[in-house]
Amino acid sequence: MQQFKPKSLAVAAAFVTMLAVNSPGSSAAIVLFNDFSDTSGLTLNGNAAAASTSDGSVLRLTRAAPDQSGSAFSSATINASTFSTFFQFRITEPGGPLFDGNTDSGADGLVFVVQSVSSSIGGIGAGIGYAGINKSVGVEFDTWNNSFNNDPGSNHVGIVTNGNVNHGAGAPFTQPVATRFDDGNIWSVWIDYDGTNLEVRANQTGLRPGIALLSRALDIASILGQNTAYVGFTSGTGADWGNHDILNWQYRDEFRPIVDPVPEPASLAIFALGCLGLVVRRHRTSK
Repeated sequence: MQQFKPKSLAVAAAFVTMLAVNSPGSSAAIVLFNDFSDTSGLTLNGNAAAASTSDGSVLRLTRAAPDQSGSAFSSATINASTFSTFFQFRITEPGGPLFDGNTDSGADGLVFVVQSVSSSIGGIGAGIGYAGINKSVGVEFDTWNNSFNNDPGSNHVGIVTNGNVNHGAGAPFTQPVATRFDDGNIWSVWIDYDGTNLEVRANQTGLRPGIALLSRALDIASILGQNTAYVGFTSGTGADWGNHDILNWQYRDEFRPIVDPVPEPASLAIFALGCLGLVVRRHRTSK
């Protein structure tokens, strides 16, 4: 299994930074966490907190206990009219009783979310911390079959909007996944939005797949009511539980699919995310 390991960077990225990468006619902002030893620029809510694990310092959205709620969002809004993002997660210690037709314990999963409401929101249980967040789009990695949400099974990816986790008849915009997300292994995720289609890729190899696991046509700017959003993650547990950890995260505020998770900086203008451009430092490197 290939895991994401930081390369040698001219810019230390143990904390979140925004990198404005200069290229002809464009400037791309990048949110980059190689780990979560410093969560500056994020608003952590509920049970979400940095945790020390065998993977290093991770963002633990919920711990392995019932009725947990956790979310983490950028403290300031970032362009979301187009974007590409990559992150890795690991879910461990799944447990709890079996019911509702489920054959494996552990719940409820996690959601990558872009939303224009607030950096300080989230919920619990079947809603995976996402339920009720209006003006939003979420990509859920669901580990529990809630029949009342029309889930297609106990382990699936879904693209949801406006805080509604009920997939509806036939469970459109979902894709069952055979290998459980809470099997204790590292999952790599690529999510790309070109302004028209949102595509999701996920696997345990760390190599970007050529074909998307799931896609959905969306006008995200119209859903948000603006071009910018708080971006981040939610999770929740109910009667069943698990440790839901984000290991690393990169977000580009343009459609530029991430093949190599670590950017090769050329000419960079560096902004602390918490200040969003109030402090600027230019740095040049040679390859």
